[in-house]
Amino acid sequence: MTAVHTARAGQGAISVKGLVKKFGAVEVLKNIDLEISKGEVVCIIGPSGSGKTTMLRCVNLLEQPTAGTIVVNGFEVTDSECDIDAMRKSIGMVFQQFNLFPHLTVLQNLTIAQIKVLKRGKAEAERIARHNLERVGMAHKEAS
Repeated sequence: MTAVHTARAGQGAISVKGLVKKFGAVEVLKNIDLEISKGEVVCIIGPSGSGKTTMLRCVNLLEQPTAGTIVVNGFEVTDSECDIDAMRKSIGMVFQQFNLFPHLTVLQNLTIAQIKVLKRGKAEAERIARHNLERVGMAHKEAS
């Protein structure tokens, strides 16, 4: 697994220390340490089966880690007292099977969480969504 970093302002920090994830006898993640500073964008790349998705699922507590500590934007995810819903409001993740709502356009898919969860106004949410589509060269997909 390889992490690729590029700078971007406005995001919080993520710290992963000693992360282990086992499925039965199979150890998928073996003592992973990762520090992502505020303002970084990180792409995790590697061959199929190397643990990329499992690590992301652990960071968002969609998978319970076997061992280790994960802190996201000041929330210790691995603490049983952690308010996971509050933590999840502070991050966004898109997985390989991103499962957009088929009855909504791309723009609507990109604004729904901003409006419902972050309580942004529609105009601001659309501005941010369009900016992000432009950044990744997909502005032409807005109405799809």
